[in-house]
Amino acid sequence: MAAVLAAMLCAALVVFAAVADARDLTVGGNGGGGGWKVPPQPDALNKWAAATRFHVGDKLVFKFDGAADAVLEVTREDYNRCSTASPLATYKPTGGAGAATVPLTRSGLHYFVSGAPGSCDKGERVIVLVMSEKHSRPGHGFFAPVPAPAPGQSPLAAGLFQGPAPSPATGAAGTTAASAALLVAAALLVAAAVAGF
Repeated sequence: MAAVLAAMLCAALVVFAAVADARDLTVGGNGGGGGWKVPPQPDALNKWAAATRFHVGDKLVFKFDGAADAVLEVTREDYNRCSTASPLATYKPTGGAGAATVPLTRSGLHYFVSGAPGSCDKGERVIVLVMSEKHSRPGHGFFAPVPAPAPGQSPLAAGLFQGPAPSPATGAAGTTAASAALLVAAALLVAAAVAGF
């Protein structure tokens, strides 16, 4: 029983490490030129995507007018043709928020086009490459490397008594997921204590 609880605790810590780094990423960037709309240059959204690393657990935030547009996830062939006839999924803002959130649940290529007639042909489309699970975020999360000790300081002291790490800039989804994982880990610790672990 104790071995099972220990394994469950380890699994919960790994999950916590993975989801603690989840981010909300505004498609096109947060600047004035960002957002889900026809960009000034036809390849602007793909240039943004190429400069951004996406990981499983991140969420894409498409900001747009839901009455005039939609986000369609499509196949590569439909992306290349700008076809909106048979999307894999359709996303619209919920509750009048002006943004649709798309969770990235698997690695690989994801293709998105605009649902507004003619907008895809003008560049309102984006390809997102989500990194595989084995390509974790270096320097983030539970398994982050410990900085080198200061001169005259032991490596143990450097690892145990360093100042707090800066908070990552995550959106509400990453914070909520990390909190949920922390609650799971706490529940497992309580269960282990009650079971006499």
